[in-house]
Amino acid sequence: QALLDVFKRTVDLKLIRESRSEIMFPNRSKIISLPASPSSVRGYSGHVYLDEFAFHKDSKAIWTAMLPIISKGYSISVVSTPAGKSGKFYELWENAENMGFSKHKIDIYTAIKDGLKIDLEVFKKAMDPDSFAQEFECQFLDEAFSYFPLELIYNAVSAECDSWDGIKRGTFYMGVDIGRKRDITAIVVIEKLGDVFYVRYIDEMKQENFQSQRLKIEMLKKTYDIHRLCIDATGLGMQLAEELKMQYGSTIEPISFTMPVKENLVTYTRMLFEKNLVRIMSHQELIKDIHSIKKIVTTAGNIRYDADRTESEGHGDYFWALALACHAGAHPNEIPQILTRKKRECFTIFKGY
Repeated sequence: QALLDVFKRTVDLKLIRESRSEIMFPNRSKIISLPASPSSVRGYSGHVYLDEFAFHKDSKAIWTAMLPIISKGYSISVVSTPAGKSGKFYELWENAENMGFSKHKIDIYTAIKDGLKIDLEVFKKAMDPDSFAQEFECQFLDEAFSYFPLELIYNAVSAECDSWDGIKRGTFYMGVDIGRKRDITAIVVIEKLGDVFYVRYIDEMKQENFQSQRLKIEMLKKTYDIHRLCIDATGLGMQLAEELKMQYGSTIEPISFTMPVKENLVTYTRMLFEKNLVRIMSHQELIKDIHSIKKIVTTAGNIRYDADRTESEGHGDYFWALALACHAGAHPNEIPQILTRKKRECFTIFKGY
């Protein structure tokens, strides 16, 4: 539509037909706009233009449906902003020459060189580096697939967490992501020392009834003297969360996983990783779950954060337990602690008073 408006302003363009889905020109040629689904494209013939193809939900199926059209001698153009190193668009880009296609990259620097007037620094300041690299520099990023790159995760792995001596020095918090049949119930306990969170305990419960889960949670709460516990209160977890809340009062915070809540949990946890304020064990399932979290742009333009569900690996359960634990320690209203030194040190400090 934007291109059509430009033509209307620059040339004497008279259309025979103009609607939201179809434009017909005086020579009877036409442009048809179709929904991005495999079923909608079948039965047509003509040149094909796929726009923002990397973000099409059924990109592989759409591509398969398009092949009979271009086999009749028509051309196909595939255009998109990158969306990570996965999907049909990335596959086409990587194998374009072998498939007989030409490929062309027009990033912001090329556009500026060709005459685009834009204050680039304004956009750099308004966006995080990953988003800028994808949206303006046309880079295929792992971050577009995973919101937590492996380098960021492994930087937080600490030998101190793996070999913790069990001595409690800080305040403890706990996160519980509830599962019953398909997903595991994941538990993460962290210790806050200064501004840094240290993972001290990780466990899971598979297909256990809620009574068993409650007993396990209560045991851990007592063992680690948990100051605050955040628990998934979505769906199946609602009753268990309510029971714990009634039993232990303000030390329990039920959390319902709405889209805004998930966004807050994910972005806050990533901030902790970026600022080196979290230490984790070399626990492969935890690392895998953290890396599984995606930043997803829906067809409506909304952003959500989630992990793909798999039968064998769950739904990012360990990550959500970690995020809940970190949330518990974010604004805990801690009671100030008075720490004393040993007697001999105190005598030295107060000598002469």
